[in-house]
Amino acid sequence: MRILFIGKFVKLHDEEYIARSFESLGHTVFRCEQSTQPRDIGSILAKFKPDLVLYTKWNQPPELDSLFEIHRRQGMTTACWLFDLYWGYSREYQVHVHRFFKSDYVFTTDGGHDFEWKMAKVNHRTVRQGIYKDECFMLPPENYTHNVVFVGCESPIYQERTNTIKFLEATFTKFKWVGRNNTDEVRGKELNELYAESKVVVGDSYPSPRYWSNRVVETLGRGGFLIHREVEGLKAEYPHLVTYNGTMADLKNKIKYYLQHDKEREKIRQQNFQWVKDRYTMDKKCAELLNYVNQTQ
Repeated sequence: MRILFIGKFVKLHDEEYIARSFESLGHTVFRCEQSTQPRDIGSILAKFKPDLVLYTKWNQPPELDSLFEIHRRQGMTTACWLFDLYWGYSREYQVHVHRFFKSDYVFTTDGGHDFEWKMAKVNHRTVRQGIYKDECFMLPPENYTHNVVFVGCESPIYQERTNTIKFLEATFTKFKWVGRNNTDEVRGKELNELYAESKVVVGDSYPSPRYWSNRVVETLGRGGFLIHREVEGLKAEYPHLVTYNGTMADLKNKIKYYLQHDKEREKIRQQNFQWVKDRYTMDKKCAELLNYVNQTQ
């Protein structure tokens, strides 16, 4: 398939790892920076003749509408692939504002709002997060530097995360918070190394049914032992994952237990890593997305 991918490609963890994952499946990807002028995109369409135009948060300029329609009649499909939560969140209004929600397909990682997507007349499909295959590896446990780690920034609209981090700081020795001021603080192989020297990683997501952030797949797929807040549907997809019920008492008990049971913790770590490697690498998610697209071609 010929894919025109409009996005950001300077950093691997922007859209570049997705582009490479499509290419690993044998597809041809033309990378187009989202700042490209409409007239230049028109020229690319004419020369490249894509089967699929894929983008993340790129709003198609109105002057391209007629040109896109011409290419649609020739078999081209448009698709938007998003990794954020919209329903029940501060960005919910964007569903009714941004033009990328009018794409032929809108793929998100939110599996809990089928009715809302339908009522908004968005042709939505759920495709879960994936980890870049080349970064899905597990290092052997090192001399543990950290007992407990949290990876992520503070959320100004999610006070529970701030409360959880403060609780962890006050309760456990050898606690490390990565990403406090810079979400790019640790990336790539360094993240795998961090998890190899950390006994327990704590994770959460903004509370919403059948939605969770990519920290689940990114932690498990890099060999981290994760304890995550319970979310409807999460254990169905990650049956080996350790979860807590949202209370600090339960979180404290779970952390203390697994800090003291090395063999059990290591067994679960291995199980979760293999589960992600077999099911949740980005090339598999790209193939899943294309299966939906190919149904219309």
